[in-house]
Amino acid sequence: MNSVGIVGLPNVGKSTLFNVITNQSVPAENYPFCTIDKNAGIVEYHDTRLVQLAQTLKSETIYYPLIQFVDIAGLVKGASKGEGLGNQFLSHIREVDLILYAMRAFPDKNITHVENTLDPTRDLSIIVTELILKDIESVERKLKIIEKQAKDPKNNDAKLFKEILKKLLAHLEQNKTAYQLIQALEQKSKLLVDSLFLLSAKPAIFMLNVSYLDMLGHEYQKQLEDWKKQLQAYISQIYDEASSQNIILIDAKFLADQKNIDAQEADEIRKELPYFANVDTIIATIKSKLDLINFYVGNQKDARSFFLEKGSTIIKAARQIHQDLAQNFVKAEVTCVDNIISLGSFTAAKEKGLIQTVGKDYIVNDGDYVVILAH
Repeated sequence: MNSVGIVGLPNVGKSTLFNVITNQSVPAENYPFCTIDKNAGIVEYHDTRLVQLAQTLKSETIYYPLIQFVDIAGLVKGASKGEGLGNQFLSHIREVDLILYAMRAFPDKNITHVENTLDPTRDLSIIVTELILKDIESVERKLKIIEKQAKDPKNNDAKLFKEILKKLLAHLEQNKTAYQLIQALEQKSKLLVDSLFLLSAKPAIFMLNVSYLDMLGHEYQKQLEDWKKQLQAYISQIYDEASSQNIILIDAKFLADQKNIDAQEADEIRKELPYFANVDTIIATIKSKLDLINFYVGNQKDARSFFLEKGSTIIKAARQIHQDLAQNFVKAEVTCVDNIISLGSFTAAKEKGLIQTVGKDYIVNDGDYVVILAH
């Protein structure tokens, strides 16, 4: 299961956002380090095609694809050296697949800010810098080991790794993320860097926690636009241009408060505020950033949709369904899920000649409906 870590300074609305996304209740009081242990929640991705498949097959149960969200303790300057809850914070980040950076952009005199002023780009730079500093420690430690191994004239892999580590270290020391460098590496070099489990190597999305009530004022609107432009420039510098274009605006408190109003009123408010993201938007952005596709299985008992990284083989898909299917794989029958939905059954699709028999090297496409045949 893919996991997303919600990361930010204390008191930026991480726990409120986590509660909204996971519909759970964790402490969100107004003091630093309220979140000490990580809180994890599993969220279903409500896939429209899966619902249609279940209706077509008259499935008794629907199993949606899942994403885990982790609310990680607030970070402060010096976390890479163990300040605050630094060591715990950084170990929790190491366990997730993607970082959701949450920056505060809402004015509220009743909620303290650890840096005393609102500045989302500064706040993001504090977090990213701590990740990079920790990565520098990791690379330096690994480099000492590899340099000894590289003295062996026959150890060409160690020599290659040494050069990559030196290049990576120089890059990190410019206060740029490992993610930025990895994009330019060839596959073998990427695998070597991946083995380091660097914090700043993880893909990321960026969220500004704003106040929709304050947006009624022109001054706040202008300030928000300025913050976005500054963030985009900074993200382009340390990640890449593509990442900078996906800054999510959300009012976590507003979404939390919607639980206390009726559905019709909440829907009307959402229509008036189309520039704010909701939970579905966040999950869709995460799915895109992690390069995930969906494949499907189903019968009268249940219909299921699974996330799978784009470019994965049918064996990886089989493993998602059940480990035994991957181990005992013989072949698979594949069609587009839309064919099942439009024709009413797998049998009808087969009669139309729309089923493809594939082997273990088949690359799964988004929307594939698969039947795994195993011995």
